[in-house]
Amino acid sequence: MNYRGSYRKLLGNSKAAIVGAIEIYNKPRFEYRDECFVILLVNAWELLLKALLSKNGQSIYYKKTRRQPYRTLSWSDALTRIESRGYWPARAPALLAVRRNLELLTVYRDNAVHYYNEPKFGVLIYSLSQTSIVNYRDVLTAGFGQSLGDEITWHLLPLGLAPPVDPLAYLREASQAPSPRALSEFIKLISDATAELEAAGIDTGRLLTIFSVSLQSTKKISQADVVVGVRGRDGQEAGDTVVVRPLDPNRSHPLFQKNIVDEIGPELNGMKFTSYTFQAIAWQYSLKSDLTYCWIDDDTQRPRWSRNVLTFLRDLAREEIAKALAAYKVRPKPGSLPEAA
Repeated sequence: MNYRGSYRKLLGNSKAAIVGAIEIYNKPRFEYRDECFVILLVNAWELLLKALLSKNGQSIYYKKTRRQPYRTLSWSDALTRIESRGYWPARAPALLAVRRNLELLTVYRDNAVHYYNEPKFGVLIYSLSQTSIVNYRDVLTAGFGQSLGDEITWHLLPLGLAPPVDPLAYLREASQAPSPRALSEFIKLISDATAELEAAGIDTGRLLTIFSVSLQSTKKISQADVVVGVRGRDGQEAGDTVVVRPLDPNRSHPLFQKNIVDEIGPELNGMKFTSYTFQAIAWQYSLKSDLTYCWIDDDTQRPRWSRNVLTFLRDLAREEIAKALAAYKVRPKPGSLPEAA
């Protein structure tokens, strides 16, 4: 028996599942749409994580119980194995944010499979799922070098008569009226997860992000300028805060270049490491344009770096560092003219 499975087949089924989920969500009329969509989305993630384990030569099964059939890992246990064994791709979103997003979607999925959901969940599920698809895309690219865009033709005709609902506006309304208990508890889970990620300095846009119709991220839940609570059926404040204060970039991106050089030390994976080395790597991989790693102060235009950049640097191979230095040395200088053909 192949305890690893074929990572190519697992990956193929994963991509098929997420494309199927997107197709279902975009059907103009489909009863039980949100539930079917989330079931397939979570399944796509489970297969993706098993493919990542399989690619690294790891078993995707639980330990065999006598007289019981073999059981493959749940997405949660697969992610735990990936984390404990260091297989999470260096350029993927923060693992904790991905886990919390999937946990919230799984709560909804489990209710759909075993019970039923409140209709009002749809607004929150929309934002959680959009974020989950973006996370999936980035893990697929970082872990397997493949693009989700290759699987999808984004030629959708928006004929909906009602515009998408802004979850923050929806939650503001929810705070003015009694909410179903299940919805209130779900909002509390979002609140707790958001606070946990902020405390860890992780971008909460990887948990729940609000998207415009053009699929451009417009604001993150941690950047909202309102704080929303949910009232119980007796009209009293339930104490469930869902939107928290903006994340201070001084906490999320505390490092300057000098701090990075000091923390890495004089050598990185067998190569001499200096400020110049860091500048070459940052240029080669466009790190300054990625908020996961870099934030530019609007006033001083000075870059600030998150601790994620340290992980990125340490995961580079010696050959990648040498390639970055070589490319940086011959890069076009600002204001220079291209050579004549």
